[in-house]
Amino acid sequence: MLALGVIQPSASPWALPVMLVPKKDGSVRFCVDYQKLSAITVSDAYPMPRPDELLDKLGGARYLATMDLTKGYWQVPLDADARLKSAFITPLRLYEFLTLPFGLKGAPTTFQHLVDQLLRGMESFAMACIDDICVFSQTWEDHMSQVRQVLDRLQGAGLTVKVEKCKVGMAEVSYLGHRVGSGRLKPEPAKVEVIRDWPTPHTKKQVQAFIGLAGYYRRFVPHFSAIATSITELCKKGKPDEVVWTEQCQEAFWVLKEALVSGPVLANPAFDKPFMVFTDASDTGLGAVLMREDEKGERHPIVYLSKKLLPQEQHYVAIEKECLAMVWALKKLEPYLFRRHFTMYTDHSPLTWLHQMKGANAKLLRWSLLLQDYDLDVVHVKGSANLIADAPSRRGGPELPQVTGQSEPAQFSLKVGRDVTQQGGGSVDLGVWQGSFTGDGRPESLSPEPGWGGGGNTSAGECGQRLQERACWGGGGGGPEVSFNLVLGGGTQGTPGLGSKLPAPPEELN
Repeated sequence: MLALGVIQPSASPWALPVMLVPKKDGSVRFCVDYQKLSAITVSDAYPMPRPDELLDKLGGARYLATMDLTKGYWQVPLDADARLKSAFITPLRLYEFLTLPFGLKGAPTTFQHLVDQLLRGMESFAMACIDDICVFSQTWEDHMSQVRQVLDRLQGAGLTVKVEKCKVGMAEVSYLGHRVGSGRLKPEPAKVEVIRDWPTPHTKKQVQAFIGLAGYYRRFVPHFSAIATSITELCKKGKPDEVVWTEQCQEAFWVLKEALVSGPVLANPAFDKPFMVFTDASDTGLGAVLMREDEKGERHPIVYLSKKLLPQEQHYVAIEKECLAMVWALKKLEPYLFRRHFTMYTDHSPLTWLHQMKGANAKLLRWSLLLQDYDLDVVHVKGSANLIADAPSRRGGPELPQVTGQSEPAQFSLKVGRDVTQQGGGSVDLGVWQGSFTGDGRPESLSPEPGWGGGGNTSAGECGQRLQERACWGGGGGGPEVSFNLVLGGGTQGTPGLGSKLPAPPEELN
């Protein structure tokens, strides 16, 4: 470094220790431990690029080129005041940097700002994450021309690239820990091998290190949060540093490994084609997947999303959890979906009428207003056809037919959750009821199953009439004013996929 003009002898009052970090190619990166200096350094607010956004920009490019700047930081000079603060100590003497060293708090943002200025005007075919530059093109002629333009800019700025790490005219390249190209995205095989060979963690830091690396590839794993719950619980504040590794933790550990080792492949987004979003909710988490169709009509996942529900969210009723999954997914996928028409699929039928709700539930009303910012169609699919549904998000129970507007009523069966309703000095066993939907989605009739014994002073017909009135099916015939749940009260689970809470039954049934 002294011969290259990177450092010089120093008389600075600062003195910081040295660190040597191995690199992928077997060489050593010289770093200084600047933690104490960084603690008192003012942060640079310049925005750093998001890896997922950069990978999405590659899209369906046919030709890719990657360039890595040689000791990029050392090509940025320091001013006189910064040189004094960069001083480090060795067994021989004190030295200070003349160029930007690794380890400084503001080094990544400073270099990113430099590269962004360098590539300004080339955003349609070139991008960079710190010192990793990628050029993407659709034709060979454009690719050669664009690579030449980037190299000319680098030469004009006095920057150099590492030849052995440059790839030009490739159909697939390694970039930001992924294999990307030909409209496909895969985890970097070398990183997957590290995850595969990861030993069982014994401390909090080891658990955090594994979750950090596996979590970088969470977009490839459906319901990542739900699977990893038992492991992430070990990292909570107050848990011992020596973790208690249970069978559930080991199972989740192997499931995450298997999900990544099995070679998952995602498609890059095609913004000239409509997107599809599938959402689902369970008692403990939310899941979603963004998909697109290819020319043959086959659906390909672009990204998987998952979220662990907060304790208060776990107490939401079914329709609230399912609606929360929709709202949460749209916020996460907003860069893909905003101002574009797309279709959202849910296995919760009442959500198809969400835009017609009128104050029956404050949460649903508020969320329905948020959804108005998007150009979407909400479509109901059966739970078995929901592509993201898996064991954590399925709940037992019979499946009801979907109402599609036919003139013939669709028969269904419901079991009232509160078995006994008090009325005065007597009680009514509501039991099991039969009913049907009309073509426009309203209940046509409600009657008890054969053998229903009734009770109190209320006849079966009166009970059925009360239940039908309390369903509030919005007399205009355009769908329910509130969601119709098969649970009346809180005692028994209703049929999954049909919605949330039916308004409380009347105080008197007679």
